[in-house]
Amino acid sequence: MSSLRQVRFLLGKDLRIELRKKESLVSMAFFGTLILVMLNIANGIGRQVDAETGAGILWVAIIFSSVLGLGRVFAREKENGCVAALLLSPVTAGEIYLAKTLVNFTLMLLAELVLVPVFYVLFGAQLNAAPLTLLPILLLVNLGFSTTGTLVSAISAGTRRNEVLLPILLFPLILPLTALAVKATSGALAAKPLTALLDQLEPMAAFCVVFTAAGYLLFPFAIRED
Repeated sequence: MSSLRQVRFLLGKDLRIELRKKESLVSMAFFGTLILVMLNIANGIGRQVDAETGAGILWVAIIFSSVLGLGRVFAREKENGCVAALLLSPVTAGEIYLAKTLVNFTLMLLAELVLVPVFYVLFGAQLNAAPLTLLPILLLVNLGFSTTGTLVSAISAGTRRNEVLLPILLFPLILPLTALAVKATSGALAAKPLTALLDQLEPMAAFCVVFTAAGYLLFPFAIRED
């Protein structure tokens, strides 16, 4: 219970800071919306897209916009020297990892509340699926992206080229998850039932389990300051 209380405290602190300043959330939503608008113009305004193309467009916007928020997870602590204070506090590295992962997960979810409706406004006229059918896919990708991205963000935060190193390290790791998400989303946009998407959802869930465990175990080495 004490560990859960520590995670809740760290999560509440970070979310209050993010929601008060809204730097990450606004930049994620704005950048993702800009990508969707540009791809709509490139495709031809009002031109029909199939389910596979629509799925690719949606995940390009979500993944690229989410990297913006991910880069700020540890940047503030590194800039202000708060990492050393966290490590000296009674909070364990594992609790810090879980709290930061939940922060990233929440920011992605809030940004998607903007991006998914925008996607349906721009591209959804020719697609059959209801937005709720995307929910399990969105949640699994958010979890997998957040667990992997939190670890990579901690590794790259102490470098001078954090903005460049973060996507270079992250994108190859989440490539299997992204490929499965695009395939599952294309099926969802084609109005297939969730039972028909289990071949993609089950590996996505396994990815989340593996990288959550790996991130939890490796995070103390990533955050350590020598």
